[in-house]
Amino acid sequence: MSSPTTSAVSSLTEQNIAHWNALFARGPRWSKYPPEDLVGLIAWAFPDSGQRRDLSALEVGCGPGPNLWFLAREGFRVAGIDGSAIAIESAHERLRSEGLASSYQETDLKIGDFAALPWDDCSFDVVIDIQAISHNAAPVIRSAIAEINRVLKPGGWFFARMFGPKTTGISTGVLFEKGTTTSAELGAMVGSGVVHAFDEEEVTKLLALFRHVTLDWVHRSVDQKFDVFEWVVRARKP
Repeated sequence: MSSPTTSAVSSLTEQNIAHWNALFARGPRWSKYPPEDLVGLIAWAFPDSGQRRDLSALEVGCGPGPNLWFLAREGFRVAGIDGSAIAIESAHERLRSEGLASSYQETDLKIGDFAALPWDDCSFDVVIDIQAISHNAAPVIRSAIAEINRVLKPGGWFFARMFGPKTTGISTGVLFEKGTTTSAELGAMVGSGVVHAFDEEEVTKLLALFRHVTLDWVHRSVDQKFDVFEWVVRARKP
């Protein structure tokens, strides 16, 4: 299969943003709390709670903000980006309603493109991605990883969860390119728009920019009917 053109990737990305905007408009359907492994990373990598007041954290694909809420409560200055305007509004409201932000400027939430992050080089001490980068085509994913490396400070941490090919139904639907499909027909990916399945070799190549890379995985069931397989990434910028 030939590689998709730039215009095809752009068109798919626009369609995907519209899809997720519609999903977020339907109201709450995601957990209000962060995943356990993110909590563990923050406790391990940043044990000094007093020090966190001087640290900044970015979430790529922040959605309605459960992870930003956690990071803000833990003392970090937080920033987030999502393609969905509705998600950004929801994230801001979550932080504001719990006394963690009073303006967009303080929390630095942006509607934007993962592949061209609107922050300066070396801006953040930690960048996280919880399954958001997985919902893109491969060219966007590669650019997003390079951008994450760019905006991280030297010694900064990247934490991510990315779907793997053992996830039920992740390769069903309409094939866009190798590893990327739309309109999954089976499993937990149904209704999730664009989704990319990362094999171990691909994840390893994507993380070549980083050092001290730890690649674990979580393999779980949904209602004992479907499998969800995720790579759990911890990596540090040189």
